[in-house]
Amino acid sequence: MQDKTAALYTERRIMRYDKGSWSELNDQVTLERPLHLEINGRDFITLLCTPVQRKELAAGFLLSEGIIQSPEQIVSMDLREKEDLISVELTGIEINFEDRIKKITLTSGCGRGTILCDVMDTLSQPRVSGSMALSPVEIIERMHELHHLSSTYLKTGGTHSAAVTDGRSLLAFAEDLGRHNAVDKVLGFCFLNRIPTGDKAVLASGRISSEIIMKVGRSGFPILATRAAATDQVIRIAEAMNITLIGFARGSRMNVYTCPERITGTGRKGRS
Repeated sequence: MQDKTAALYTERRIMRYDKGSWSELNDQVTLERPLHLEINGRDFITLLCTPVQRKELAAGFLLSEGIIQSPEQIVSMDLREKEDLISVELTGIEINFEDRIKKITLTSGCGRGTILCDVMDTLSQPRVSGSMALSPVEIIERMHELHHLSSTYLKTGGTHSAAVTDGRSLLAFAEDLGRHNAVDKVLGFCFLNRIPTGDKAVLASGRISSEIIMKVGRSGFPILATRAAATDQVIRIAEAMNITLIGFARGSRMNVYTCPERITGTGRKGRS
């Protein structure tokens, strides 16, 4: 879980206009820092993020981009906070750095997010086989818990949040200025702590776009739920990867776009 003692925001003196009058006050704003990711001594990519859970972010990014598949491939992770640098030594892999750069895709994520692959390649990825089943009440209760844990968002309005759940409780939680970063952080937490994913769900606060559903599918999670919307491309990818995709899970309602058999009460039989 996220270290709640670490501040994700700072205070700035601002001028506020409200109903015809001005006032001067302190306002809380989200922190943003670069994270330079170095692999086996070579510069790889720079991620703009909220500067907490940066090892989890790096691990989740490498996992969700298909660069690593097991924690044993990580020999070491050296985080140099003052330099905004994390140096990762990997073993048992070969990276064509030039080819990866050629495949960079600018995403619809917060800021100018990137993924190091062709989105359409995902349609041929292995299907997720997890057979988790959740009730609508479990999803709504866990989404409510996600919202109330998002203390930085409630203070600044400038972050997204993500979590991993087994239906009964939240096993991982993260906030970040980028919704894709928040997802990578909880994926990285589960990966580094060897938490099985086939019977877990990912929860998110923001709109689901292609890079996020790809990250979740590659990590083996069978269910992804968000408080916000999904795009048509996301629905196509979720169908192809056999992921249950849920949108607008807020209040007492939700939309189930794909694979409803994992949600109890829909009248669909679960898969074996």
